[in-house]
Amino acid sequence: MRITGGEAGGMTLRSPRSPGVRPTTDRVRSALFNILVGYGIKGARVVDLYAGTGSLGIEALSRGAVHADFVEVDRRQVDVIRDNLIDTKMTERGTVFRNDVRKAMEDLKGPYDFMLMDPPYTQPFPKEVVERIGVLGLLGEDGIAIVGHASRVEAPERLGVLERWQDRRYGDASLAFYRTADVEETV
Repeated sequence: MRITGGEAGGMTLRSPRSPGVRPTTDRVRSALFNILVGYGIKGARVVDLYAGTGSLGIEALSRGAVHADFVEVDRRQVDVIRDNLIDTKMTERGTVFRNDVRKAMEDLKGPYDFMLMDPPYTQPFPKEVVERIGVLGLLGEDGIAIVGHASRVEAPERLGVLERWQDRRYGDASLAFYRTADVEETV
């Protein structure tokens, strides 16, 4: 698994085999960040939920994000994220939280420009997590939450104040894009 672009482009990330860990493929990650470049990844604050190897957050840092928070519950994966930050020389721009995503959300210091998540496909779509993002105000005014999910799973159109405005398919993987609904639409 390699960083697909930016200052660390081409660098290989550590990715040990752990049950339930399925890193986002280079193809999907490259497609995601080609989309996000148009929304201003440079200077952005991001969070990588269900971080696994940290590939999404590190890719964001490589492409110009100023800071990334990483949330991962598995101790071994947290060590991998820290090692990957060291290897890419990005430790000063990343903060790693070892915690369950649902619990960690209370401690995150938003707002974020981009909230990236690629939860295990063995779990249901993280509806309550996406809904909670809106409740806690973790997404900035023009922020985008992106949820990786199995293509066979339907991403809900609306979760609280967040609405899905795109759902792109890449073989077995899909990316659902959410943003805060316009005030007129919520009334």
